[in-house]
Amino acid sequence: MTAERPKTISAQTVYEGAAPDTALPALVRLNAYTRLVALQTGIRILYWDARTEHDFSYSVRHDDDLIYFGVYTGGKAHLEARCRDGLTHYETDGGLHDVYIAYRPGCRIDFTKTAGMGAGVTIALSPSVLADLSAEDAACLDQKLRSGHYFNQVRGGRQLLAFANGLRAAGSTGSTGEGERPGSQLQMLGQSLSFMGLLLEQMFQGEASDTSLSRQDIRRLNDIRDMLLADLAAPPRLDKLARQAGMSVSRLQRSFRMLFGTSVYAFFQKERMQEAYRLLLSDEESILGIALRMGYSNPGHFTAAFRKQFGLNPSDLRHSSRLRR
Repeated sequence: MTAERPKTISAQTVYEGAAPDTALPALVRLNAYTRLVALQTGIRILYWDARTEHDFSYSVRHDDDLIYFGVYTGGKAHLEARCRDGLTHYETDGGLHDVYIAYRPGCRIDFTKTAGMGAGVTIALSPSVLADLSAEDAACLDQKLRSGHYFNQVRGGRQLLAFANGLRAAGSTGSTGEGERPGSQLQMLGQSLSFMGLLLEQMFQGEASDTSLSRQDIRRLNDIRDMLLADLAAPPRLDKLARQAGMSVSRLQRSFRMLFGTSVYAFFQKERMQEAYRLLLSDEESILGIALRMGYSNPGHFTAAFRKQFGLNPSDLRHSSRLRR
């Protein structure tokens, strides 16, 4: 069929039109080609699948204030975009496996989709929502957004495309007694965050970055180390540690490894097993009691972790220590 050119679409009307009040994300079918899912976190996901016999043109007026993370996941059709907003003029041509980040409030973008099949996903969120999710990633984009307009498109890597396909799978609909429903919020949120985080990394990995740690960073990381050592029975929750350190999870993991030469969990596990080793040598508590003290409700799991660390079972260490007395 031949699609007629529609009137200009208001992005604000589209992306603010779905505000979920229920446990499941709201689903809005915008037209025959697109579905919009709004998560309660403030993330909006647009799934689009368009098959046309002829070139199809339309315009979008970006009267919103949203950052767009997008990917072309299927089909041979291309999507050409022309932007002339007074700040910058450019034309792009997106095709299969291209990924992009766009921020262009106040702009009108003229799109032309070439004939054939085209599919993709676009994630939209405000700069403030991105800052709530990850202050570090928001800061990474901040300088790019200060001009009021940003667009960058690159070729997606294998892992990035895997997250994109996972996001599409999580948002697939099925027929139920209540109508069409997308996948669970947790699946969609997880895939969205993974996709956006990896896209930011791929976009900016070639730019110069400061790999040194400030005195404040070192002080915070030492505080995190002390927190880990204070309770060896409780495996660390990275999100809580990151909030305590005032860092994103990715920055905490990277900075901790820089300072201590290992990951947060590997450091914790090594110290936990060292403490278990010391307690076993003291012979003042049963092996089961030591396992419980170290946070293991299952003695078999404790034995496996101990053997992985030292190459022998807890009972073997205890037996050998008694023979030496």
